[in-house]
Amino acid sequence: MTVDAAASAPGRRTVTPTSILEERTARRLTPALFLLAILCFFFTFAGVSCNTDQAKATLHSAAGLSGGNVNLAQLDRCLDALKGDNLFSYTGFNLAFGTAPSGLASTPATCTSGASVLPGSSSALPVGSQATLGVQPLELVALIAIMGGALAGLLALLRPWRVPWRASTATVLSIVALVLLLLEQAHAHTAVIDKISSASTGAGVPFSLSAYIDFNSGLAYLIALIVLGVAALYNASSALLGVGRMTEEIRPPPPPPAEPEAGQRTPAAG
Repeated sequence: MTVDAAASAPGRRTVTPTSILEERTARRLTPALFLLAILCFFFTFAGVSCNTDQAKATLHSAAGLSGGNVNLAQLDRCLDALKGDNLFSYTGFNLAFGTAPSGLASTPATCTSGASVLPGSSSALPVGSQATLGVQPLELVALIAIMGGALAGLLALLRPWRVPWRASTATVLSIVALVLLLLEQAHAHTAVIDKISSASTGAGVPFSLSAYIDFNSGLAYLIALIVLGVAALYNASSALLGVGRMTEEIRPPPPPPAEPEAGQRTPAAG
């Protein structure tokens, strides 16, 4: 039977295909995954943009029926400039704590230059404070679960837990946070559109804006889902396959040969 030279060398760590699942490695990587998920909450989880194609079709039809003096070419340029831009952006913390979203940083020049020929729409959209959803319990509980996972992981570095309990705790918290974020995003899709539409109607818009609003999931939200999924799978695999590797497998160097006692003859070889 052959022995791996790296594994048999004294003082070296034994490297195996499942070494990444060893408990000591898992204890180091798991807090980083949860902290990365928390970092995602500082960035956009959901955005609201204008459905420019639907808006063009409706306004062109309205202009044709009314025979008004609307500059359709200027209107198209304005809508094209708005395509893909979020009118409101909700970070994870905005949803969790009910704070106001950020609005469009600046109005495109093609819209401001033709303001005199565009339909009056200055009050069509609410300001950021009017688009606030309030505290979203699912998002808040998901954030608490992620923070709990990060705290438990940091504590495990200081005082190692038994393998199944540490890995199981991280797995459960990751799955709970992942499911809650998915449920909240589905709820936020409806809540955001209804909030903006109702606020615009209250401001005097004679029709619902729900057909002209697109809800977009932010890149940070998708990254958070991926990180939590990786954390859940990684810790579940560590609990199943990494049990027994509480510490790194270090082979101590062999003891030095014993010195022969004084007066004792060393046996001759052969």
